[in-house]
Amino acid sequence: MKPLSLRSRIIIALIALALGTTLVLSLLAKNLLDQSLQVSITPEIGQALNDALVLAKENYSVRKAIMVETGSALAESPMLNRAFQNGDLERLRDAFKQRELSEVSLRFVPSGSLQASLADRLVDGPQVFKSPGQAAVLQMAVPVWENGGIVAALFVTERLDKLINVERAAQTVGHLQMIFDHTRKDLYRAFLLTFLVAAAGVVLVASVVGIRIGFEITGPLYALIKGTRELARDNLDYRIPRGRDDEIGLVINSFNHMAEDLNQNRRQRVEAEKIAAWQEIARRLAHEIKNPLTPIQLTVQQMRDKYAGDDPAYRKLIQDCTEIVTEEVESLRGLVQEFADFARMPSLSLKRHDLNSVAQDAVRLYPEASIRLDLQVDLPELDLDVEQMRRVLINLLENGVEAAGENGTLAVCTQLQNGTVKLQVNDSGPGVAREDRERIFQPYVSTKENGMGLGLAMVRSIVENHGGRVTVADGPEGGAQFELLLPIPEGSIK
Repeated sequence: MKPLSLRSRIIIALIALALGTTLVLSLLAKNLLDQSLQVSITPEIGQALNDALVLAKENYSVRKAIMVETGSALAESPMLNRAFQNGDLERLRDAFKQRELSEVSLRFVPSGSLQASLADRLVDGPQVFKSPGQAAVLQMAVPVWENGGIVAALFVTERLDKLINVERAAQTVGHLQMIFDHTRKDLYRAFLLTFLVAAAGVVLVASVVGIRIGFEITGPLYALIKGTRELARDNLDYRIPRGRDDEIGLVINSFNHMAEDLNQNRRQRVEAEKIAAWQEIARRLAHEIKNPLTPIQLTVQQMRDKYAGDDPAYRKLIQDCTEIVTEEVESLRGLVQEFADFARMPSLSLKRHDLNSVAQDAVRLYPEASIRLDLQVDLPELDLDVEQMRRVLINLLENGVEAAGENGTLAVCTQLQNGTVKLQVNDSGPGVAREDRERIFQPYVSTKENGMGLGLAMVRSIVENHGGRVTVADGPEGGAQFELLLPIPEGSIK
């Protein structure tokens, strides 16, 4: 059976986690719902509230009877008229307190301010009533008589908040009991429907999130797999597109750096193999050409010296031919020397040395040339083979002087750059065509009519043996700019 892909496993795991969490929360909610319904509505609570309501109503009836009895007594007492005349309610309040009605409020209302219906009923004695919209207030009006007529009414008010609260609580319990009895199944059905909707939503969200996370994780992994396959096919120029700043982005960057290092190492290895092959060819050419040069030169000279005739024309011909052959032999000797120098480039002998002093020594060999030095002070010392690096600078200066011409200028600059030391040689010549910038570092490739094409090949070989890199680009003055980047050894920067 083929195993599931990582993307599928991530999606399934997120869905399972979401469903499991939803199911557990739903079971807990159902349990809490059952307990709350069973605990909140019990027969004991309902019976206690009904008993309390009966007692409250009995208390209401007793207090109402006491209030009517007290009001009837005051209506027949001259104390009520005197209290009205004097505005003294304290004695009246004491009368109610004696009948355990201490929480009543009292006020006189002139007969002219009484409602007509209430004034008509006061003729029959005290009237007990509830004001519209004030169910928690019990009021009684007691007539104040004077000269056979009602001049005012004493309003006695008592609040019935406790009774009303008990009555409301009993009604609420009854209502809840009715809801519980009739809608319990509806509650469970609604709860189940809510759970199913929530579960479907969670599954949908988990699927979307899982697919997104799966693509975000596995997409770069597939790109890495493709990249490794491309490297396995020797496509060292393949790079994975960037665009992430997380850990996966770091892996992609590491892969690209690895591919770049492999490509650079392969290029250096190929260049080293080419140089080695060309060195072997140069060694053999130097050997094969050098051996017959001396016999050729001696033979021609003997032919000139051994001629004993007196023909001036023929003697002059012999002399001219001897000079031509001698010049060409010397030219070949120079060519052989270049082959020999290229063939026996020695291994590096590295020592800590200042690159600026090497540049200054090389520039001193061209006193007639216009060369500007722009050297950064306090450069760290590098691991250099001084003679080989001097050879590099002389070769670059020689090419620059020849390219710039008599009135041209050169500039030699050094500076620190991103953990390396950069050396630039700029000239004001015609520059190097873009299509030739890589070819000129190959052996026996030259853009000059009389060049052998070995100088820049030796430059690249020496620089890369130092662990550096050499490139050519357009200079600031329109000519060529050769740039060397050399590594800084550990412990060289203080």
